[in-house]
Amino acid sequence: MTKGKLRMKRTPAEEAEREWRKAQKAARKAARKARHADSDEDPSHPSRKRGRTEGPTVQAYDDSDSEYGPQPPSGSGSGSHHRAHKPDYERIRAEVEEMRFREKLYEAMGEDERLDSVEASMNSYAHIPRRWRGGGMDRMDDEHGVDPQYMEDEDYAEWVRDGMWRKKHAAEHEEQMRRQAERKARKEREKALHEETRRLERAAEEERRRRRGAKERMRAVEAREWYDKRWKELLAPGITAVPESSLSFVDVPWPVMPLPAPSRNAEPPLLTVDDLTAEAIAAFLLPPPEDAQTDAEAVKKDRKEKLRETMLRFHPDKFEGRIMRLVCSADKEVVKEAVGMVARTLNTLMGER
Repeated sequence: MTKGKLRMKRTPAEEAEREWRKAQKAARKAARKARHADSDEDPSHPSRKRGRTEGPTVQAYDDSDSEYGPQPPSGSGSGSHHRAHKPDYERIRAEVEEMRFREKLYEAMGEDERLDSVEASMNSYAHIPRRWRGGGMDRMDDEHGVDPQYMEDEDYAEWVRDGMWRKKHAAEHEEQMRRQAERKARKEREKALHEETRRLERAAEEERRRRRGAKERMRAVEAREWYDKRWKELLAPGITAVPESSLSFVDVPWPVMPLPAPSRNAEPPLLTVDDLTAEAIAAFLLPPPEDAQTDAEAVKKDRKEKLRETMLRFHPDKFEGRIMRLVCSADKEVVKEAVGMVARTLNTLMGER
C-alpha cells in the first residue's frame, strides 16, 4: 500500500505568506492578460515575435513588482478596453499590507501564547523535595494537599505509607489530629496572652513616664518660684534684717535646677560651682514653651527679658555692691567665681539669636 505524503498543518504566519503569494501571482496573471488583450485588438501594437527581433517594447519591472505586481503596459490601444482590463493596484496594495499586518499580528499572538503557556506550566506547581525542607522526613502533614504526580519516588512512597496508616488507624489518627488542634489553640492563646501582657507593660511604662515628666515639670516650676521669691527677698527694702556675712554658697539663689535626691528618703546633694554649667543655666532660664503654637515673637521677647533680668542680678559690679556683703567670708571667693561663670554664660546666651 502506497503511503500518502505527510502534510503538516500551516501556522498562521505560513498561511498569511501563502495568501500573499497567491495575490502576487493573480496580479501578475491579470497584468499579462491585459497586455495580450491590448496587443490583439490594436493592429499597430508590435507582436511578440517582432518584439523579440526589434527590441523589447514592454517596460521593465521596477523593484516594486515583486510586492505589488507589474506596472501597466504603455500600449496605445483603446482607452475604454484598457481600463476594463487594468488591474486594481490600490486594492492589491491594500490586500498585501493587510496580509503583512495579519502576519505580524499572528507572530505576536503566537509568541504571547508560547510565553503564557511556559509561565503557566512553570507556575502550576512548585514542588520542594522533602530533603530540602526543615523538619526531616517525619513530617507528612504538608503533603496532604500535594498532587502525587509531582512527588519524587521517596516522597511518593512515604506519602502512600502515611495514607495507608491513616486509613488503618483512623481512630488513632483522629486523636492525633485533635491533640494537634489543641496544641495549636493553646499556642495561640499563649501568644495572645503574651501580646496582651506586653501591651499592658507598655501602657504602664508610658503612664510612669508621663507621671515622671509631670513631676519633673512641677519640680521645675517650684524651683523657679523659689528662685524668684528668694531674689525678691534679697533685693527688697529692709534687707538689713538679714545679718551680714550670714549667707553661704548654697543660700544664694543660683539660676540652675536643684539637684534631685538619690532616693526618696535621702537628702538632696549640695550645689557646687561645677554644677553651674551653661546647659544647666540655659535649661533653667529658657525652658521650651509648653504650647507648640506659641508665637515666635512672644517667645523671643520673653527670652530677652529673662536674660536681661538675670544679668542685672548677677552682674559682677551689681552683685558685689548689693549681695556680696551678705556672704560669709569663707564663701566669698567661691561665690565671686560662680558669679563670673554665670555672667559669662548670660553674655553668650544674649549674643545668640
